[in-house]
Amino acid sequence: MYNSLQQIIDSRQFITTDALNQSGNRPAAFELQSRLCDLGLLDPEIDGDLRKPFGPVGKGDGQIGVNTRGAIHEFCRISGTEYLDSTVQPELLWAMIKARPETFLPLQFDNRPDDDAPTRFAKRILRYMRKKGYWIARSYNMYNIVYIEGMDADGTKNLDLHNQWNDRRIVFHILPGGKPQMIVNDQATTEPGRVFTRHPLNRQGAARIAFGQYKAWVDGLHKGIQPALVQRHNLRVHRDLNKDGFRNALDPIDIGRTFGINQHSTHPNRVPLLVNGYSAGCFVGRRYRYHLSFLDIVRRDVRYLQNKGYLFISTIISGDDLEREEPV
Repeated sequence: MYNSLQQIIDSRQFITTDALNQSGNRPAAFELQSRLCDLGLLDPEIDGDLRKPFGPVGKGDGQIGVNTRGAIHEFCRISGTEYLDSTVQPELLWAMIKARPETFLPLQFDNRPDDDAPTRFAKRILRYMRKKGYWIARSYNMYNIVYIEGMDADGTKNLDLHNQWNDRRIVFHILPGGKPQMIVNDQATTEPGRVFTRHPLNRQGAARIAFGQYKAWVDGLHKGIQPALVQRHNLRVHRDLNKDGFRNALDPIDIGRTFGINQHSTHPNRVPLLVNGYSAGCFVGRRYRYHLSFLDIVRRDVRYLQNKGYLFISTIISGDDLEREEPV
């Protein structure tokens, strides 16, 4: 039995991922997951509760499953090491021990003179995510989904008026060398429209997503019809009990996996002026054609290609807080 990756290396023996899943090897399996998580290749464990916002709470569970195997494959692709037939070789483990996030898959946080406006905006988001302790996917073949409430396309905070398309749906990935590349920056809403604010589906009030980072969506169909990312895991929401269209200290907090808070769009043949009935608390892209492009992009993510049941991570940010922490 192995308590660490170094013990496996010292044994000069190959080990399979099935063997790593034996209870006695759990410490070594957890160390492997932790290293992959730190390198930005394996999603962290994400959770929260009624008092604590959702975000990363761990780096693995000690069980090598499809997502960990996929992260190992991606590490091998980047590092040039081998991973054949679920066999973990000492050379692979040694490469993993030596790898450091800041050099293996670096991130550029600071602005540079040649950065264009989208890159500077993406770096603001990166710096904010770092401050909040949110996880960032670092591979070029992985995509980060971020929603910013109350912000315009250029990163300027807006008034965040109720029932308006004044939020952003953003997707970026990290180029080799660490520069973030913003691929999607579309109009959206992260808030329920007027219809469901006044006539909520839940007697406690319409759902307003709590800011944080979640791992909760699979590729699927919204209401069985529209292509979307569909909720399959816990989300934390504020219930707009007084129907004022805002969050306040008296809002009940609710957590659940069956709210139906999906990432969808509006209608193929129209671009609606107001949110109205298009959102009961979902993340809704205003323009249907752009929404389909968003889905095409995130479906290229290596984590999804290796596991079609992959749970997508999305980070929801307050534009007010982003402006305070990272002003333009």
